[in-house]
Amino acid sequence: MKEALSLCGDYVLKTDKALGAPQLWELYMTLLKAEAGFCMLKGSLGLRPNYHQLEGRVDGHIFISVLAYHLLSWVRQRFESCGDMREWTTIRRLLSTHSLVSTCLSLTDGRIVNVRKPSVPDAEQALVYKILGIDWKSAFPTVKTEMKS
Repeated sequence: MKEALSLCGDYVLKTDKALGAPQLWELYMTLLKAEAGFCMLKGSLGLRPNYHQLEGRVDGHIFISVLAYHLLSWVRQRFESCGDMREWTTIRRLLSTHSLVSTCLSLTDGRIVNVRKPSVPDAEQALVYKILGIDWKSAFPTVKTEMKS
């Protein structure tokens, strides 16, 4: 009992398998990543609390949560494979300043032209897009619409 109490606050991995230190460490890291992912779902991804009362809505909320977790895992895997160990909160903060700019032009003949185009990402934002395999120019094409007033 004394030994168990001395371990409070620490993880104890118990198994009936004979595993070496590298395999135990990998299991431990997997556990930490899973916990961090669920913490992210509850926190910065904003998927908690769940106030739905209808079963279909609860199921939909859970489906979106699991989908978001898989997307987050994919993003982490892409960054880790490039040796970039940034956290999701850092990536999200970094990309939050890359914006789409809308301009409304009133012409002398009465037409109104709206142009929506992306700002140019800075070097760090461009690196994030590159790691994720996103061509930002194709992902955010310039859109021009014209209306008569």
